[in-house]
Order: sequence, then structure tokens, then C-alpha cells
Amino acid sequence: MLENYSFEVFWKDEKTAHVQVENETVNVERFTEHPLKQLFAEEKMSRYQLNRILELRCWDRGRPDTDEILKYLGLTAYIPYEIIRKTHGVSYNDFIWFRFPGEQISSRDVLVRES
Repeated sequence: MLENYSFEVFWKDEKTAHVQVENETVNVERFTEHPLKQLFAEEKMSRYQLNRILELRCWDRGRPDTDEILKYLGLTAYIPYEIIRKTHGVSYNDFIWFRFPGEQISSRDVLVRES
């Protein structure tokens, strides 16, 4: 059974999208069209498409130290959604990050650089 879930996407502290995953459908409410701040080109997509986007926010699947990184994160398999839950999808290359329901965090808590 596939789990339904949601999350918000931010550029620094600006909310850029809200993503709702229900059954096989992913609905994206976008709050900006700015190409550097927005990960999503469509407002509806499949779970497969979302998973491909989430995987872009993870390290390369073929890294030789993948098992060590997974262990450090407390994970047993390379599942992009689970990795994003732990890392908030943070990349050194931009200021995009993810927040999940119940989290009371801001960009200061997760981003690895300020500018």
C-alpha cells in the first residue's frame, strides 16, 4: 500500500510550493514561477515523476560510500523520499529545501550556506 503524504518546498524562507501525494496522483500548488526557485514544471504528475525529481536532491545512487551514508542517516535502502525526509533535500548548489508536516524549522536550521 502506498503512503499518502505532503510537504512544502522553500527557497530560503520563501515557500515556493506545496506538494500533496494521494494514491497515484501528485498535486503541486506553486507559489512562484521563478525558474531558479521552482522544482516543478507541472501542477499534476505521477509518483514516478516526483520520485525522479526527489532523486535529483539526493547524492548519486552509484557512489561507492552509499551504504555508509545510508547507515549514518539510519536508513537501509536508497529511497529518495526517505533520504529527503532526513536531509530536507538540501544541496550546496542552491537554497531549495523541504519541510514536512509537524516540523518547526526554517532555512537557518537546514541550509549549508547563507549566500
